[in-house]
Amino acid sequence: PNYLLSIQGTPDDPDFDRLWGLENTGQNGGTPGADTDAVRAWDVTTGSGDVIVAILDTGTDYEHVDLAGNLWVNPDEVPDNGVDDDGNGYVDDVHGWDFVNHDNRPLDDHGHGTH
Repeated sequence: PNYLLSIQGTPDDPDFDRLWGLENTGQNGGTPGADTDAVRAWDVTTGSGDVIVAILDTGTDYEHVDLAGNLWVNPDEVPDNGVDDDGNGYVDDVHGWDFVNHDNRPLDDHGHGTH
């Protein structure tokens, strides 16, 4: 017979209870349930290194301990050589491009993109 199984995972991040965007219980004065339903999604899968997510916000703290080893790296770009190695018009765009500041450091300089 065929069975449908689900993975049941528990987040181990010590700050998980503060990450209202993942599971909003009203813990920070927000609206309970106004979140990304990440916990329910994790019951289906906890992800894959093959999945690439684009962030359209004020940037990403790609030096953050939870993100540093998990960010997309442009395989056709040589870091810090001052050359547009992949020919896409953006020099040294190793982790993407900052279209606001027009540079190759898409760091979160306003504190909104990476909470």
